[in-house]
Amino acid sequence: MHLGIPALLEFYRKHSGEKSLVLATIIATEGSTYRKPGAMMLISADGAFEGMISGGCLEGDLLHHAAKVFDSGEPAFVTYDMHADEDLVWSLGLGCDGVIHLLLQRLDREDGFGFLEQLEQSCLGRQAALIALVTQSNGNTNAKAVALLDKAGTTRGDPALLGVLKDAAVDWPAWRSRRVRIDENNDVLEVMLVHVPRQTKILICGAGPDAVPVADVMAGLGWDVQLVDHRRAYADPARFPAACTVTRVHPNLLDEEIDLESVDAVVIMSHHLENDAAYLGKLAGQGISYVGVLGPRARRDRLREMANFTGCTIHGPIGLDIGAELPAAIALSVAAEIHAVLNGRNGRPLTLKVKGDET
Repeated sequence: MHLGIPALLEFYRKHSGEKSLVLATIIATEGSTYRKPGAMMLISADGAFEGMISGGCLEGDLLHHAAKVFDSGEPAFVTYDMHADEDLVWSLGLGCDGVIHLLLQRLDREDGFGFLEQLEQSCLGRQAALIALVTQSNGNTNAKAVALLDKAGTTRGDPALLGVLKDAAVDWPAWRSRRVRIDENNDVLEVMLVHVPRQTKILICGAGPDAVPVADVMAGLGWDVQLVDHRRAYADPARFPAACTVTRVHPNLLDEEIDLESVDAVVIMSHHLENDAAYLGKLAGQGISYVGVLGPRARRDRLREMANFTGCTIHGPIGLDIGAELPAAIALSVAAEIHAVLNGRNGRPLTLKVKGDET
């Protein structure tokens, strides 16, 4: 699940001088909803916000609830029933037949904004993390408590919740979010657990003109995009979004200059057969989830032979079949295929999905 964490953390950094922020988290859903449990939204006292819990129809109303949480400091629960016959629902333009249950919590600067301060550090270190939020307190645990445990073992927050996180980490990351109920001596504690995966990292080998729209689309998805090229005119950071990293490196030295173990997907597109083969050869045995090369099947097979690349799939021609021809459409096609592969999906139209089919 992509939670939009880079954008949330950027919002946090911009507002870190404020006294408090309110975190809105979807803790449960019923029926059809825009976002799923674990989705988060950050709200500042002046009504600015980042993140979405609907398609834009609920956020304005949610700001009114957030204002009360800013004032009281106490957590609040808000439910939106989109198929209820209520004036509020129809005035918001809803009717999409689902129910969203949200938890609103005030995070204070004096407490490091709950888990946000540590989450920023964990993400900078490319560590996945687990977050725990209290949805029902037993009286022994503060209803406002939060906690974080990252993949490196770094912890932050309420000791009782840290114990819950350590127990939940046994089968992590097999799940994306869940609620757990702890019943001890008739004292009930319910906790929402959210899995924050590490930021997706994409390596684009070849920084020619058609790499620009590819980088644009992928950076827009919140991915960590790195481009490499040995040509000085192409390896120019000014040509790409500010969030991208651009490195000038010869294809034969790729593994010496780039941490390939941290890469989730690679797109090879230098438009030069020998250079593409050199790039591909450096990727063998790295365990990268997606490797794609530009060009037809015959070129893909030729590159595999030249690079002596064995052991995993090479995607080529890359992209989903959307009729793409121009660079911007090809970029959309490629990003969509990578998104599908990394999420274990097949990329077919949602209208073709049948009940019970989760693939």
